[in-house]
Amino acid sequence: MQALAAYQRAVQLAPDDPVVYRGLANVHCDRQAFEAADRAYARSRGLAAEAITAWNHSQLLIGLERYAEGYALAESRWELAGLQPWRDPTTAWRGEPQGWQGPLLLWSEQGLGDTLQHLRWLGPLVQRRGEAAPPLVLEVEPCLVELLRQGLAHLEPRPVVRGKTGGDAPTWRGAQVSLLSLPGLLGGAPLPKAAAWLQAVSWAQPRELGRQGQQGLQPLRVGLVWAAGRKLDDPVTAREYRRRSLSPEALGALILGLEGLGARCTLLQFGPDRHQADPFRAPGTEELAAEADFAATAALVAQLDLVISVDTAMAHLVGAMGRRGWLLLPFSAAPRWLRHRADTPWYPSLRLFRQPQPGDWQAVVWEVLTALRDRGADLGAEVELKAGCS
Repeated sequence: MQALAAYQRAVQLAPDDPVVYRGLANVHCDRQAFEAADRAYARSRGLAAEAITAWNHSQLLIGLERYAEGYALAESRWELAGLQPWRDPTTAWRGEPQGWQGPLLLWSEQGLGDTLQHLRWLGPLVQRRGEAAPPLVLEVEPCLVELLRQGLAHLEPRPVVRGKTGGDAPTWRGAQVSLLSLPGLLGGAPLPKAAAWLQAVSWAQPRELGRQGQQGLQPLRVGLVWAAGRKLDDPVTAREYRRRSLSPEALGALILGLEGLGARCTLLQFGPDRHQADPFRAPGTEELAAEADFAATAALVAQLDLVISVDTAMAHLVGAMGRRGWLLLPFSAAPRWLRHRADTPWYPSLRLFRQPQPGDWQAVVWEVLTALRDRGADLGAEVELKAGCS
């Protein structure tokens, strides 16, 4: 509330300062007051045409489900420093006929989660281009290449997937477009319906829930991811890392609570944060190999009954695969997750659990454990779960 009061006072002192209104809008976003943020962003943009304000406003509009407006305004991001090297204005595709029928390069930008999320538009694009069109060429971060070669092989014609090399612009002579620009080119709203756009034959046979074995019913296998991307060199991403990641106390309560219910945890955390679970993990707990890529991760996810994850690329992977996932969100969740909802139009297989107030992960953990105890049958009628929630 102190930040809100400070910006409201600043508006009184400098009513024509666009930066003040942008700051006020950001505070309203953190408070999940999207309508007030919309008005403040609009006021800031009316005073000065700044790319960062337009970009922030575009993401808010998506959170308000004003998709067509949001995707159109998001194109202002090309005026931001650091994005131009990946776009050649002379070959940028803006919906011209040759892009629908001829060679077309699509490339990733922003984070890994953004890439996985926006791949949902590849299916509609391939369908609209038709089987006679040459295969799409998709250029992404190297860690995603094998995953997408496997997961997009069901599309006809099959896209050609290759990795980015350094920070140079893609070596491509034909039409090219960012993945994040596809929604606007394909109509913006409504969102195309897709239960799973990453599919592979090797992922198609998950473990049979509650299968009777020599030792009786198999326990529920639950994958865990508790920390967001650790990018601490930038103040904004560092703040998001702290905001989205579970506290050690909440992580311990989650692991011990799951084990108390009889679930078998599989640790899917990437990076240095993987060791945060060491004080709580049971002997012999399964974990993702430190050197595993996204393809290996997907193969493991396909064998789990449920993945519980904070807002990071893993949640997008689980949703894009159409696997059951429970997403743990901070109070100030990204606008893409909308508000006051336990579901998301992006990923039908995900269920959302939200902090009731800033920083309250303990309440989220308790809600998760209660849901697992009360609704374990929904995850498989024969899954072994204990009755208690300790």
